[in-house]
Amino acid sequence: MTNHTIYIADSRIMSEVCDKSVHLVITSPPYWQLKDYDDIRQIGFYDTYEEYINNLNLVWKECHRVLKEGCRLCINIGDQFARAAYYGRYKVIPIRTEIIKFCESAGFDYMGAIIWQKVTTCNTTGGASIMGSFPYPRNGILKIDYEFILLFKKPGDPPSVEKEIKEKAKLSTKEWNEYFAGHWIFPGEKQNKHLAMFPEELPKRLIRMFCFEQETVLDPFSGSGTTSLAAKNLNRHSIGYEINESYLPVIKKKLGTEQVDIFTDFSIKIKKPKRDIADYGQKINQLPYIFCDKIKFDKKSDPRKNTYGSKIEAKKKEKVKYLRLRHVIAPNIIELNNDQTVKLIGIAAKAGMETEAMKWLEDKLKGQSFYLKSDQSECDENNNLLSYLYLKNKTFINLHLLRTNLVEIDESLPFKYHKKFKAVQEETK
Repeated sequence: MTNHTIYIADSRIMSEVCDKSVHLVITSPPYWQLKDYDDIRQIGFYDTYEEYINNLNLVWKECHRVLKEGCRLCINIGDQFARAAYYGRYKVIPIRTEIIKFCESAGFDYMGAIIWQKVTTCNTTGGASIMGSFPYPRNGILKIDYEFILLFKKPGDPPSVEKEIKEKAKLSTKEWNEYFAGHWIFPGEKQNKHLAMFPEELPKRLIRMFCFEQETVLDPFSGSGTTSLAAKNLNRHSIGYEINESYLPVIKKKLGTEQVDIFTDFSIKIKKPKRDIADYGQKINQLPYIFCDKIKFDKKSDPRKNTYGSKIEAKKKEKVKYLRLRHVIAPNIIELNNDQTVKLIGIAAKAGMETEAMKWLEDKLKGQSFYLKSDQSECDENNNLLSYLYLKNKTFINLHLLRTNLVEIDESLPFKYHKKFKAVQEETK
């Protein structure tokens, strides 16, 4: 019989869990300003980088408290790509470095990391796709299609295990070599009801590697309940914390709460503990290490204003975000009312026609609402956002501008409508 408890509560305080009562922690913390999990109390989306790291550190401190000596904390986290359109410059943010620094300060021993290579689309969790100076050298950007699984150990002697239980947990040579390899290659989970699910294979492996049957696994960022599911399937107890109550239907379905009866060998409890309003700022000040971001890294614009093909928010299908023109900079470059500079994909200035082309754009866009769509490359070498521009009535401005014969095709970058643009250019000759 195994017991599984989901607390609808903030894991920065896990007072429901006793000191040294958990045998393994497996989790994947929320992304920083990349995914909106639809809760004002969430860590990450509304925080500066400094606030984000220090709030995560409150959770790692609690994990250290509840974990038994000699047992493991496993954190799935990826490097995160900061888009120039959001933050003013290209940068990869190595979140893992601050996690390692704090966890060692809190008393954990860092035991290395597994690199999880995911089979993924271009819209990766880290946020990067085909970007930079593609297809030319120097300013290309790596695709972040991998994540890390950081391994920490709480020093001390581990709990004793009966011989019979130890034998049942034995791994085959093949399993040992596969699980304890430094690289794992298997697909990520299709994102559906919850924005950032990892596949069951990930906690399944870690549970097989680091704990025994009837021991307890904790996930402080439970999300859709995948860690609890893996624990249930492997005859371990589990505890999960999820701040967003709207994920309960997904969790209940995944754990099979409707199947529980007198014949089942597991129990599932959903609890909503009453909490006083916590002063997390004060708790951060009591941490053994407080992260101070000297760069004061924060977003320059709201990531929800342009998602670049990634799913940002958890709610229903996003509405189109309409924009307005501030002024025309060049025949193929405009500045928007949100301070973004946009370069029209597939359009290049034509000698002697610059003034007329700019006037045409001004006349077409002034006072109009329009929206943007991206292609293979996100920004050019000058950090201009590369976009197709559509009026509210779906008029394709890039193509209509080309039809005027006031501009020509930009051959410097590949784009999906190249053949169509080429045919239109031939017609206008």
